[in-house]
Amino acid sequence: MLKKYGGILLMLTLLVGFTSCDDDEDIYHDIMGRTWIGDLGFGTDRDPIESAIRMDNNELGIDYQIYDYDGAPAGDLPFRWRVDYGTLYLDYGSNFALREIRNVRVRGRYLQGDLFLDGVYFAYVELRMQ
Repeated sequence: MLKKYGGILLMLTLLVGFTSCDDDEDIYHDIMGRTWIGDLGFGTDRDPIESAIRMDNNELGIDYQIYDYDGAPAGDLPFRWRVDYGTLYLDYGSNFALREIRNVRVRGRYLQGDLFLDGVYFAYVELRMQ
């Protein structure tokens, strides 16, 4: 009887361990190759900037930034990205804060999560798929 319950417990432990890896893979495949638009904490209150990030399967991406108030281009920024333990990391290099979207969820046409800049909470974000 004890062996039976021990075997079931082992199977459940393995099942939970394997599903956590699938979550990152699911997120990766849901966001890769698409363009997501929203506020990633660039700009200022006076000059807000909206990001349109495209993430490719080589874990490189480009952020096509526009000024939120008039839609004029603000410039393009390349970045590296990865998903690890449910967090999307956006690394724009040493001149910019590391952006982390923690607790990433992809719901239909929306990517949602908590945005952190260099480890400090910034805001809840919701990016929409273009």
